[in-house]
Formats: sequence, C-alpha cells, structure tokens
Amino acid sequence: MPDDAILVTEKLTKEFHGFVAVSGVDLKVRRGTIHALIGPNGAGKTTVFNLLTRFLPATKGRILFNGKDITSERPAQIARRGVVRSFQVSAVFPRMTVLENVRVALQRKLGTSFHFWRSEKSLAQLDPRALELLDEVDLRAHANTIAVELPYGRKRSLEVATTLALEPELLLLDEPTQGMGHEDVGRVTALIEKVAEKRTVLMVEHNLSVVRDGAGRRAVPGSLEEPRCARSVHRGGRMTEMLRVSDLHSFYGESHILHGVDLVVDRGEMVTLLGRNGAGRTTTLKSILGLVDRRSGSIVLNGCEVIDLAPRRIARLGVGWCPEERGIFASLSAEENLLLLPEFSSEGMSVEEIYRMFPNLYERRKSPGMRLSGGEQQMLAMARILRTGARLLLLDEITEGLAPVIVQTLGRVVRKLKELGYTIVLVEQNFRFAAPLADRHYVIEHGRIVQTVSKDELQAKQDLLHQYLGV
Repeated sequence: MPDDAILVTEKLTKEFHGFVAVSGVDLKVRRGTIHALIGPNGAGKTTVFNLLTRFLPATKGRILFNGKDITSERPAQIARRGVVRSFQVSAVFPRMTVLENVRVALQRKLGTSFHFWRSEKSLAQLDPRALELLDEVDLRAHANTIAVELPYGRKRSLEVATTLALEPELLLLDEPTQGMGHEDVGRVTALIEKVAEKRTVLMVEHNLSVVRDGAGRRAVPGSLEEPRCARSVHRGGRMTEMLRVSDLHSFYGESHILHGVDLVVDRGEMVTLLGRNGAGRTTTLKSILGLVDRRSGSIVLNGCEVIDLAPRRIARLGVGWCPEERGIFASLSAEENLLLLPEFSSEGMSVEEIYRMFPNLYERRKSPGMRLSGGEQQMLAMARILRTGARLLLLDEITEGLAPVIVQTLGRVVRKLKELGYTIVLVEQNFRFAAPLADRHYVIEHGRIVQTVSKDELQAKQDLLHQYLGV
C-alpha cells in the first residue's frame, strides 16, 4: 500500500440475502486529506461506513488501514486502531453536560470505563483535556450546559469533540451537516477543515457546497494538485498531436478485448471509432482513461506517456469522458450535477457559457436529474466535462435513443466545440450524424483497427464501410 494511503479497500462488497448493497468498491484515501463519499440516497454510502468499522461484515473484499488488513477485526479493535466514526442521528448523552459527554470518551484511557462504583471526582483529572477538545470545536463556553439544551448544530460539534477524544487517525463523518440551518452548516464546515489539519477525514455528505468548500480543496472530488506524467515521450511525433495510441492491448479479467490498437488524433481534430457492437470501440475509450482491468502498449497524451497513470491523473491532464450511460445523479438538480465535478484548469467553460450553449439546461437547472428527458441528460453529461477544463473529449454514443431534433442540436454543439479548438474522439453508431463532422474515421473489428478513412476518402470508400458496418 502506498505510504500516502491511510485507507484502502479492494473490491469491497456487501450482500443481504441476494441483494447487493455495495459492489466491488475500491477506495484509496490519502493521509492528511478530506475525502467526500457522494451519491444519491440508497447508493450505499452509509453501508460502506458500516463495513469500514465492521458494524456490518463484508461479504467479499479487503480493508487495509495503515497497511494492516482489518477486514475481520471487531469494531472495538478498529476503533482502537484510530478509525472513529460519527452517525447520521445525533448520538450524545442528552442528560449529561457537554463536559461530561467528552469526559466519557476520554475515560477509556483510565481503564475505568465500567468502574461504576468509583466517585465522579476520580474523573476530574480528565477535565483539562476535555476542555482543550471543547476549545477545538468552539464549545468551551457551553461546557456546563446540558446536552439536550444545545442547538442541533452544536450537538453535531459535540459529537466531533467526543470522536476527537478517541484520538482518531481517520475520522468518518456520516452526513455531518444533515438537517442544519445555513449558519450551522458554515460553522460545521469550518470545524471539519480545522480538525482535518492534523487528521484524515472521510465524510458522507449530500450538501454539495460543503463538499466543494471542504473536500474540494484537498481530495475527492477535486484535488488541485498538478498531475505528473510518468515520463515524457519524443518519438518523432508531430507537435500537433494531442493523442497517440500504439499497440494497445486491453483486458477484462481473462478476456483479451483490444489487440494492438493504433490511432493518432491531432489537436482540434475530431475522429470517430466505427464498428459493430462488441468490436471494442467503448473499450478503447475506457482504455485511454485506464478504466479497464489491465492494459499494455503506449498511450501518449500531449507528449506524456500515461499508460501507467491512474484514471484520476489522466483526467487531470485534460481528458473528459462522457459515458454512454451518462451518469446523472437522479436526486440532484441539473445545476448541482453540473457543479459536481471539479475544475482541473482555467480553460473550463463558465456556467454562463454552458447555459448559452445548452439553453434547455438553464430552463431545467432546478429540476431533479430523474425528471430530465434523455436529451437533456445527454446535454448535461456533456456540459459537466466542458466545465472541468478538459480539452480532449471522449464521447460515447451521445445520440443513442434520442429524437432527431435533439440529435441535430447535439450536432451543432459538436461542430461548435470543434470551432473552439476541442479535440474529440467519438464512438457513434449513427454514421449519418458522425460522417459530416469527423476529420477521420477509424474502423474497429474484433479489437483491431482494420481501416482508416479520411473525410476526403469518404465517398470513395462508402461500399467498404458498409461491408464493415453492415449487419
């Protein structure tokens, strides 16, 4: 496990009598960062927390904390290692004072947690440390207040103090701002950033402003660190090249899908990947981003070899992927979906520019993702990656199942993006849509590039293309 990773999960899975609640979750949490675990209700976020702390045993997979496999350890053992969590529901002792709540958490150090016959005065030695923790969460002035009398936001701060009393290395916060007013949200967000200065935080949160203001500056989503290429490449490539793929082989498990794919895309150019279903077109896009089980060969992006880089680092080099399934969060509004992804560079489109390009999205910006039409979801999926600053766009079947009027709109958008200098790799079944837009067409069959057709050769090679693409 890398030295900077405090927590790693591998294929973490939880099944309940045949129902899969969490499937194959791979997490890597960097030490000293704030990470956010986001998703709609019912996605499995709290279940992941329950697995990490073994409130629920995992069906499959592993959990590594500081390099140690803790998958089978008891909850108390995991807590003693320094993995401490809060809960969605407020969990303070309501009839104790604020100071007494923190003192209960500190009592573990004395080894007298169950010595109920001892005088309360024996706990006075814990008061200085308890007051220090209350200072840290801005509750010292409320030390003698009965917990039930605290405002809700202050109760959540008290929970943070009690978890800090256990001296966590990794703090798991489950929806820390749930049900709070605006003022309390700001206070708790600032508190999370403060306690994270010396600790690692993984939080589940629905409030995207909290995610952007807190996690956005440190980790998921949206670390702003500059990616480092594995190595620079100079192989006689032209200065105009944005992407060069050479001898690319890709695998899903034991299945060998791509067999030596070669292609070149210049800056500002649009190329299509044509072929029948199952030919390997989508796998080629996923392989460029590293979203396959295994790959070999060479992928050079802006002169930088990226074959060994993780998907998140490749994305930060300016690659945006618009998947066929779109990936819209159903319970978030269109605008929340749009603002969800981080900006990796200053070249990203502003929200105003995006709304000018997609006026339908402006009209539906407050609508939940589940209420958007298929065409509006597709526009939103494209708009999200334009905002990140990506200059190489990987577009997968963007017209599939859409009405002709929406297809025409997307055609105008793609043409405009070309005019603005974007580089586009398009997987598209609708050849009539792609033909007038693309500079070059690569035909894939059985995981290999079998034909390259420039736009000037299109008419002359129509019959050949029909042979490859016909049923």
